[in-house]
Amino acid sequence: MEVILQQFANLSILIYIVSTMLSMGLSFFPKQFIEPLQDKKLILKSLAANFILVPLLTYIILQLIPLQPGLAIGLVLMAAGAGSPFMLKLVQFIKADMAFAVGLMLILSTVTLIYLPLSLSFLLPDISVNSLSIAVSLLVLIFLPLLGGTALKWRYSKLAEIIKPTFNQISNIFLFVVVLLYLGLNYQDFLSVFGTGGLLAALIFVLASYFIGYMLGGPSKNTKTVLGMGTAIRNSSAAFVVALANFSAQYEVMAMIIVVYSLSIIVMMLISGEIGKRTKKSEDI
Repeated sequence: MEVILQQFANLSILIYIVSTMLSMGLSFFPKQFIEPLQDKKLILKSLAANFILVPLLTYIILQLIPLQPGLAIGLVLMAAGAGSPFMLKLVQFIKADMAFAVGLMLILSTVTLIYLPLSLSFLLPDISVNSLSIAVSLLVLIFLPLLGGTALKWRYSKLAEIIKPTFNQISNIFLFVVVLLYLGLNYQDFLSVFGTGGLLAALIFVLASYFIGYMLGGPSKNTKTVLGMGTAIRNSSAAFVVALANFSAQYEVMAMIIVVYSLSIIVMMLISGEIGKRTKKSEDI
């Protein structure tokens, strides 16, 4: 029974990833991939924040807080992947620069497809990973659904608007199923996150990542907030793909991915709530 549930958990991850990418693709026209490139300085700072400074931050955290190998791998995988669609919901709530948020997410997601498989040999020098296999998995599970959804949005925009909420709901449901199943099947591994410094490392990672993005996102306060959230909320889909392909027997890896992603959502929701209150007060004055 446990084996069947584990297989269903792995299948749920795949459904979550594909439905998330399809939903993302159905939200944007192809031109929205190109528009953000106009501000090259801001894009370069965004790339530096997500693909240079966050991995460097992760290295520092792991030197200060030694973690079990599986937990460390999970944190590294989250550090190496950027471009979470959940960021858009928060940006919409706080009424920040939505155009920049969309472009940022698309660019970070695209760069992740190239950066993640190439960087793991440097970020995880003591562990053997198949970079080609990772690249193919990312292409099939992330890029193709994203591209397919975008093509459908461009060709049949009305149909895309109709089916997008369905894929969005499927994504949310299966993310919940993934968390529930992995908590139930591997609760001891999740408890280990709280008892070995993993939770502290995850919290420092999320807060410091937000600070890095915020500081590099200027001069506009709107873009600072967007980049802060875009840097703090990592690409769990890409991390899941790599974890399934290379570390499926190490449940601590999946535990750390889920903990970091969940914690980033909670912390960013608290921050966005505070920003939303301040925005409302300024509008009332």
